[in-house]
Amino acid sequence: MSSTIIIGKIIAWICQKISRTEATAFPGLICLKLNPALINQSRLKNKLHSIIITGTNGKTTTASLLGKVFQQQGISYIQNRFGSNLLRGIASTLINQSNYKGEINKSWGIWEVDEAAVISAVKNLQPEILIFTNLSRDQLDRYGEADKILSDWKQAVKRLPPGAIVVTNLRLAESLPKIRKTYTFAESAAADYHLNHLVIVRIISQLLNFNPAGVSRAFKDFRPVFGREEEVYLNGRKAKIILVKNPAGFNAVLAKLKTDKLINKYLLIILNDFIADGTDVSWIYDVNFNYLKSRQAPVIVSGTRYLDMALRLKYAGIPTAKIIPIDSIQKALTYKPEIILPTYTAMLKLRQILFKSKFN
Repeated sequence: MSSTIIIGKIIAWICQKISRTEATAFPGLICLKLNPALINQSRLKNKLHSIIITGTNGKTTTASLLGKVFQQQGISYIQNRFGSNLLRGIASTLINQSNYKGEINKSWGIWEVDEAAVISAVKNLQPEILIFTNLSRDQLDRYGEADKILSDWKQAVKRLPPGAIVVTNLRLAESLPKIRKTYTFAESAAADYHLNHLVIVRIISQLLNFNPAGVSRAFKDFRPVFGREEEVYLNGRKAKIILVKNPAGFNAVLAKLKTDKLINKYLLIILNDFIADGTDVSWIYDVNFNYLKSRQAPVIVSGTRYLDMALRLKYAGIPTAKIIPIDSIQKALTYKPEIILPTYTAMLKLRQILFKSKFN
């Protein structure tokens, strides 16, 4: 294992020198080809405890909030915060956090895992806790229908080690095998979807006997991850960026904007169709855009599939005169939107524009 770690560190160093960015998934991708058992070997060598978080929505926010709680409790942990949520990203994180002997001075791993990679992640990490946030129709070109993902999740539960715990919502719990102790929560209304993250992390905190006061402080001090309701200044005006990548998430965001009386703010929707977004954008027809019909201000649309989004809004009953299609994200930002709803790679592009960081 040590030789693989050394190779991974060399690859990461080379990638950083060439691209001047942190290498995220590539070192792990190469090292897993050289040593497919790398993740499991690292887990065993370091006696690493793990929590896996998966689901259609809420993985990143839940993982980040849980990390904040661990930090508040003084518990050391590693997390694939900036890397891929596939096995390659997990492997890269382990490589980055290891010394050249493969030793990690952390006791826990908090892993955000792609819905389609859960079986492999469970097999390699043997987590103490497996969290399913929710399940809805996502990117059909990547996963197929939700029942395929649910079938994989059932297999993942069967691969959990004895004593492992499952945390999920009441609806999903009815479909999963009853072979591991399961803690459930009721899903919040669409406009209060952030409450799900808080409930999940509170359940974990109780299971691990964390100090309640420290947990409350972590909740109070938590700041959104980039693109998850983060507020930034754009051309002198405050703008809120909220990631939208599937119907469930998009509907929840629109419902919350209406509840918070933000639905009439100057709005920019950015729809991309790169692999990370999903090349099939038909999911936008499952989004309830009726929330926008009463708007007085126009809706700006941009991204690689901006015309598809403009057409979808027209079909939703929004007057054509109130739809502004712009092919360039940079140009769309000159309209000074107050709410920006990007898909995944569009969010990365926004990061590049706002913070002058590398987009890849």
